[in-house]
Amino acid sequence: MPTQPSANIFKTFFKWSLLAIIGYWPVATLVFGHSSIDESKGIYTFHWSGLNALVNDEEFGFANGEEVATKLDGADGPYVFGQEQFIVTADNKIIKSQIDPRLPIKVKAANEDQDSFYVTLKTTYQPQQDQYALPAKLMAISDIEGNFDAFASFLIKHGVMDRHYNWTFGQGHLVLNGDFVDRGENEPQVLWLIYLLEDKAAAQGGQVHYILGNHEVMKLYGDYSYTEYKYREVAKQISGFSDWGTSAKFLYGPTSELGKWLKTKNVVLKMGPYLFVHAGINSNLLAHQLTVSEINQIARKYYGQDAKDKVTDPKEKTVLSKYDSPYWDRSLSMNLVYRIMYLFRDPLEANYHKTTQAELEQILAFYDVSQLVVGHSVVQDITTDYQGKVVKIDVRHGQEKNSDKTEGILIENNTVYRIDGQGHKEKL
Repeated sequence: MPTQPSANIFKTFFKWSLLAIIGYWPVATLVFGHSSIDESKGIYTFHWSGLNALVNDEEFGFANGEEVATKLDGADGPYVFGQEQFIVTADNKIIKSQIDPRLPIKVKAANEDQDSFYVTLKTTYQPQQDQYALPAKLMAISDIEGNFDAFASFLIKHGVMDRHYNWTFGQGHLVLNGDFVDRGENEPQVLWLIYLLEDKAAAQGGQVHYILGNHEVMKLYGDYSYTEYKYREVAKQISGFSDWGTSAKFLYGPTSELGKWLKTKNVVLKMGPYLFVHAGINSNLLAHQLTVSEINQIARKYYGQDAKDKVTDPKEKTVLSKYDSPYWDRSLSMNLVYRIMYLFRDPLEANYHKTTQAELEQILAFYDVSQLVVGHSVVQDITTDYQGKVVKIDVRHGQEKNSDKTEGILIENNTVYRIDGQGHKEKL
């Protein structure tokens, strides 16, 4: 039994902790503000700037039903639609020009070094196969999120390409495990670099495998919830539509070269004894006994559509689900934080289950693999879980070039190594 003084101390601590938790939201809102936005129209349903706006030289006050301000912000693009090209210059001007699709187009990064390269457009877009024997060398990285500096410097440091954007990885394979868009300042530039390396790798007997994550899938159906506002503005100006919903679908729509290319990509990839997937495979998906190719066929069928709440076929519904989809699943990383987040966002429909070791073993056995490689859920450093059978590779990459915070994996001789942007290599 606790003593009376100890009990009083506990009660006092609990009371003040509860008051602090209850009081945090209104105080934070008063100081830092709060906004609710109709994402389809791009207008505020509620906006309070917060007192903080007074010291940050920002517009102060309330707004309701007003258009959310967006603006261009540095070099962006190119966005190519047939024989039309749109680029945003460093001084925030959109230039529209006619191009010859047979000639290379220039891509310029929005970074301090003003990095640039040239890309030749493909004549056709075909889905890649989704199962391969394990190559002698395989490198993988995930969740770049428009971070050109981290991505390009990482590839150079580890001999995947040189400073002139030539493929130098021979017959090696590069796996990009989803979420290479959103949040960053160089979204199309990152995509064009992948686009370029696909052809350069193939010419040398190598391969680039770009697996789509939830952010690419969202981008294809026009959900820009996590994107920088400059992409909202460029979408409005290029498309000619002022509302967010319609304009957002245009940038990666049916006439967009990047959009057509993205729609050929898979969401699951089997490389020898390794299964690569952006988020994960859980027992609900396994229950449908879908092959790798069947999962990919369903995913590709609905690219460009927010169809998760519209389909009725149980298999399709699970593949597209915001909880059980291979590009949305959190079951391999389910913890208290995710459960609380789900509780507030979707208390009745959310999947709170954490995959057990036995369930994982069933998943691995069905797909005839020994390890699952996933991104999507951030870890401090690349690590293994589930007795070494799950490799988690989503980290917060460094924003600068050659950062030791930028991490990926190298698989050689069936051994997995953690590698970083400074060239370090460590067996997992």
